[in-house]
Amino acid sequence: MEYDAFLAKAAERAGVSLDVAETLTRATFEVLADRISGGEAQDLAEPLPEPLKSWLRTDEEIAKGYGADSFVRRVADRADVPRELAEAGIRAVLATLREAVGDQEFRNATAQLPREYDVLLSKPAGPAGAR
Repeated sequence: MEYDAFLAKAAERAGVSLDVAETLTRATFEVLADRISGGEAQDLAEPLPEPLKSWLRTDEEIAKGYGADSFVRRVADRADVPRELAEAGIRAVLATLREAVGDQEFRNATAQLPREYDVLLSKPAGPAGAR
């Protein structure tokens, strides 16, 4: 999946502009790279185009252990957006990532995450403003 197509799908799913989708994608990828092992992050990054690939790279092999609430807060802080928008963005970005890398690769990488992350890993219901 090309960079522009990835952002367009994430933007549509989250109900945000392309600029906001780019910011949310970068923040989500950087926090995800911190939360899963370096090897899994590398596997997820492999089929993606730049700069998506570079946002998932990490020098740390060992994943940091924090919960889903902290994940959302970290993305919100990095993207400088409200928590609700960050959560909708995370769901949209991760659904688009699943589509881009394939279900099996996505499940392999996210298997490291506790069950509390399931709400973020499920496909978004629609644009954030349409709830």
